[in-house]
Amino acid sequence: SDESIKEDSQSNLTPAQQKYLNAKKYVKFFLVADHIMYLKYGRNLTTLRTRMFDTVNIVNLILQRINIHVALIGIEIWSKEDKIIVQSVPDVTLKLFATWRESVLLKRKNHDNAHLLTGINFNGPTAGLAYLGGICKPMYSAGIVQDHNKIHHLVAIAMAHEMGHNLGMDHDKDTCICQAKACVMAGTLSCDASYLFSDCSRQEHRAFLIKNMPQCILKKPLKTDVVSPPVCGNYFVEVGEDCDCGSPAT
Repeated sequence: SDESIKEDSQSNLTPAQQKYLNAKKYVKFFLVADHIMYLKYGRNLTTLRTRMFDTVNIVNLILQRINIHVALIGIEIWSKEDKIIVQSVPDVTLKLFATWRESVLLKRKNHDNAHLLTGINFNGPTAGLAYLGGICKPMYSAGIVQDHNKIHHLVAIAMAHEMGHNLGMDHDKDTCICQAKACVMAGTLSCDASYLFSDCSRQEHRAFLIKNMPQCILKKPLKTDVVSPPVCGNYFVEVGEDCDCGSPAT
């Protein structure tokens, strides 16, 4: 039966690893939008903030499927000018952003993971880039995502995909399956993109957690730290919300 298979796969874990796996996990997330994003959304901070909040809300819904809650604890919009030189070569931009995040942002605001949402068009078909297994590491817990589609759901899937890399997941191979045509960690983002992680992603993520036991994601964010407008159903009781009723309908 499924139950016995599950027990077998867990029997070789130490008590500490078992405890770690069962613990609730929270990615305290910081999202930055670059100057091109500011211009793209008509220099309207409210419009851009809403875009950022809506995107992260979906990222949270996607990651909840693997028992991770994404709490947006900070946003920054580079409305005056970019704080790094954002370029269409994704590797370079990721490195610059990660360096800025470690040397500037982390010193100002404690958080677990940061992404840059950019309006630039990356070379080639790249929609984003992130460091594999970088979560909780000062230099490597970072990703960049192109605001590549009017439909924020597709941008959110790209962001969840990059966060998936940070959490130890690689691209799906042809043999990987989820209950949809395309899973979150598919190598290419298609219109068939779903909110579902493949069997491979789940195994890779679990193996990564057991091996590395990243500590920063065990700490629950403070209610006062969560910045997104209160949404009933993200499992955080936020300022402006008295109780939480579970998952919002999608």
